[in-house]
Amino acid sequence: MKRRHIAILMPFIISLSGILLDYWTTGIGLSMGLVEAHPEYHPLKALAIFWSAIAILTVTLPKTRRWVISINALASLPYLGAINNALVILGVFPGLL
Repeated sequence: MKRRHIAILMPFIISLSGILLDYWTTGIGLSMGLVEAHPEYHPLKALAIFWSAIAILTVTLPKTRRWVISINALASLPYLGAINNALVILGVFPGLL
């Protein structure tokens, strides 16, 4: 695969792995008796939202290094959910009871 193709696919791969990690940590928390703060959360909805935003930005923004880094930063936001879940599981944050 050419470098350009990998660069275009990278934000999609980053967001997919972050959403899967968030979903995995959510499942662990739910199995411990914790409650999901957003009852309508579903990983496929999150994936559709992130991939739509990434696709629109990839097509519309110039291909400069600054914008590529910005798109990758947006794609990494699902990791914040996984980090939050991990901190709740570890007892650093109280979570919802």
